[in-house]
Amino acid sequence: MTQKAEQAEIEAKLRNERTNLRHLFTVSANTFDDIHHKIDKVKDIHVQYNKVVEKAERLFKVDDEIKECIIFTDEEYDTTESYRDRFTEIRVVYENNIHKMKVAL
Repeated sequence: MTQKAEQAEIEAKLRNERTNLRHLFTVSANTFDDIHHKIDKVKDIHVQYNKVVEKAERLFKVDDEIKECIIFTDEEYDTTESYRDRFTEIRVVYENNIHKMKVAL
């Protein structure tokens, strides 16, 4: 197998992994939003937030690995940044709510 073919195989594998991680991230992020809007149980929001963090870390790691293999198109860069922005929004909402809960105690 040539180096170019090996590189293409690695890229395809990473892109597939990224697609799967983006799906998992979106599901976790949407669940976070649902829980945040209800906030019936503080424990649920902590658990779901930690799931979002874990999936985001894995997704961003794969994105970085893909960046090492190829030059991102503008569309790929924008999509990657949109996931990072979404994670930042979730983190800020979570941190603000935790702060409000602590102040209320």
